[in-house]
Amino acid sequence: MFPRRWRERGWRRLAEPLDLLVVGGGITGAGILHDAALRGLQVGLVEKGDFGSGTSSRSSKLIHGGLRYLKRMQLRITRTACRERDLLALHNPHLVTPVRFLYPSYRGDATPGWQVALGLTMYDHLTPVRHQHERVDAGEVPRLVSVIATDGLEFGLLYDDAVADDARLVLAVINAGVLAGGTAMNYAAVEELCRNDQGRVAGAVVRDEGTGITHRIRARVVVNATGAWCDHLRAMAGQVRPRVRPSRGSHLLVERRALRLECAVTGLSPDDGRPVFAVPHPEGVLIGTTDLFHQGSLDDPAPMPEEISYLLRYARSAFPGARLGPADLCGAFAGVRPILDSGAEDPSAASREEAVWEEEGLLSTAGGKLTTYRATAEEVVDEAIRLLPEERRAEVGPPSPGTASLPWRVEPASAVAALVDSGVVPAVAGGMVRRLGAQAFAAVAAARTDELQPIAEDLDICAAELLWQARFGAVMHLEDLLLRRVRLGMWQPRRCLELAPRLRSPLRRVMEWDVRRWRRELERLEVAVASWLPPGVR
Repeated sequence: MFPRRWRERGWRRLAEPLDLLVVGGGITGAGILHDAALRGLQVGLVEKGDFGSGTSSRSSKLIHGGLRYLKRMQLRITRTACRERDLLALHNPHLVTPVRFLYPSYRGDATPGWQVALGLTMYDHLTPVRHQHERVDAGEVPRLVSVIATDGLEFGLLYDDAVADDARLVLAVINAGVLAGGTAMNYAAVEELCRNDQGRVAGAVVRDEGTGITHRIRARVVVNATGAWCDHLRAMAGQVRPRVRPSRGSHLLVERRALRLECAVTGLSPDDGRPVFAVPHPEGVLIGTTDLFHQGSLDDPAPMPEEISYLLRYARSAFPGARLGPADLCGAFAGVRPILDSGAEDPSAASREEAVWEEEGLLSTAGGKLTTYRATAEEVVDEAIRLLPEERRAEVGPPSPGTASLPWRVEPASAVAALVDSGVVPAVAGGMVRRLGAQAFAAVAAARTDELQPIAEDLDICAAELLWQARFGAVMHLEDLLLRRVRLGMWQPRRCLELAPRLRSPLRRVMEWDVRRWRRELERLEVAVASWLPPGVR
């Protein structure tokens, strides 16, 4: 939680010398903050935008082993990812949800179904938690997914993975790091890297967007966890050889009524045989993803028309009964992955392994995945500790297994039932528990009865949740609230822009915004949501 005046307290803490200054507030930086704080290090984190506002809120939302990595025999990352998937789901049922996937096998597939079945056998045994994939006959597949293509269908394969709201996961890990003793600051941009008498990077000059004031932060080690922006920070330190070649992954968002899926589906693109998936979420269905080397700005990437067409062709091929077209899209978005430059011509062939390296006191990492953020964080903190003075190294604790447990755990079904028993509308109760975990009870207790009603008839968002997120969710701008804390701007961007003006009275009061600031926030929201709108709407 980020209570009133948290920024003032945070800057005072960052004025004290740190062991580690982490630059980057995505999932990797958040994990490093949490890991380092649990080991007793003095650690701070700064992020130039909102927490998770880059790649970490634009991912495929999968917490998965990466079945396709087995095809390329990337066993280490698959094993690690499977282990992390199971640990995160076990310890955080309020954040990570197991999902059953269906893989339909057709005659003439670029990858024969028997090969996929062999891979799933390996997949089942890559963690101590044993999974069991299942083969189902062709006649059984349409009973699982009624709109699926049946021409040439040979059989189906069912297997386990998991999903999460990536932005919410990032914020939970940031909160865990703060509760463990770290300090985190969003909208805090690094303007300059500082060096010590030996010429090594030993801190940064950071500007607070809220006040315009710059702060000089001293740190024994500066960690570059900026993901796709890795080379930008390295350039500040004088490093000119690029290490990262960003890859863009685009996704489509479809309303549940337009594509009714009883389970998640993964299949092969009719264009090139690449794996593509369609995953049902409470808010809609996510279809993805592409994999193309990204050119141009890393900020607010948007899908290209050819990517939208590519994904729609898959959807029409896989689900002919749904008859999907451009009019069925409620949203579309792209994220930029921090892929290490290996010289591969095809980004899908590039390894998803992470790397950690040090250059004149600047410790950089890139190449990791959402699922494996804890393993990456542990590796980075281990390396950072080796760079500390010997006497400080002796004081630091070992890696903590506590990084797998994140705050405000609750069993979703029982929590929703309890809120409904207290008078909360079932849909609203489900949305609050999904986004707030155990904090949902405090938000309800602090609310008036009328604030527990949906802000619109078909939404699971109420004013009580918005006000709680605004007070305690590190919200600096309206886009933080509506695009990342409750994800309305992601799943229904046009609806978000329609509803935002109606929230003026309660949000202005809580955020202490005058009329001029409110107008600026609406304008900023419109710009931010533009890259999430379906093609042709921008």
